[in-house]
Amino acid sequence: MKSLKFVLILIVLICTSNLFSQFIGKKKNPVKVPRYSISFLGGYGYVFGSASGDARDFLTHYDVQPGVFWHPENLGMKSGFGLEAKGKYALGKKKKFRVTGSLGYNLFYNTQNNGKNRTKWSIFNLGAGMEYNFTPKQKERIYTGLEINYNLMFGAWQSDITYPDKYVSNIYTKFRPANRMGLTALAGMEFRLSKKMDLNVGIKGVWVNAFPKRNFYVEEGYETYVNDSKSYDGIEFQSNKEVMYFQVVTGITLPLSFK
Repeated sequence: MKSLKFVLILIVLICTSNLFSQFIGKKKNPVKVPRYSISFLGGYGYVFGSASGDARDFLTHYDVQPGVFWHPENLGMKSGFGLEAKGKYALGKKKKFRVTGSLGYNLFYNTQNNGKNRTKWSIFNLGAGMEYNFTPKQKERIYTGLEINYNLMFGAWQSDITYPDKYVSNIYTKFRPANRMGLTALAGMEFRLSKKMDLNVGIKGVWVNAFPKRNFYVEEGYETYVNDSKSYDGIEFQSNKEVMYFQVVTGITLPLSFK
């Protein structure tokens, strides 16, 4: 976590100093701005908020009626890696505003007690949004943006279970796929490497399950839903589970057309 904070602070300082120098300096050797472009990015993310926790925080108990049921303190998420492809279309003559469409995948993995307690979450996302490029004709360009995302999330949890006779065992719980709408705020820099490629470095904050939040009971053993709402249809959990994460990303941007 300390290393992630250091990287975030470093990126902010670089972006701030570069933006300041661009506004006070002379515009030399302007570059050609593509109308269409595509970015391929990879990143490391850290989950925060009520979904973040240890792999042991997912408590599972057994009762004769209704059987196995779940009441987690959180979703046991910690950190993970992601991949994303993003298409961009620049608007107008100045090409400062860009319409974006993205497709991504993130995997969050958490383990504890030598692998006895562990979680694995997969999140596929489809997004649409806007970016603003402050100086599109410069070789180093700062941008910021917002996106609305459709997210498909599912996972699995391996955890302890205590039976009525105090016998402790280990079970594997499957989380059924859940559909959620989310939001993404992002900022970054593009560095011109050549006429055919830019280096992209950035940060983003993602709220995966902005709405709707739902709870459902499932009849099958060792399966459940994400259950991120505090209360629904008689099911009571401790609090809403907000799936949020920061992510540091890097990759390349390729121009497709300049017309």
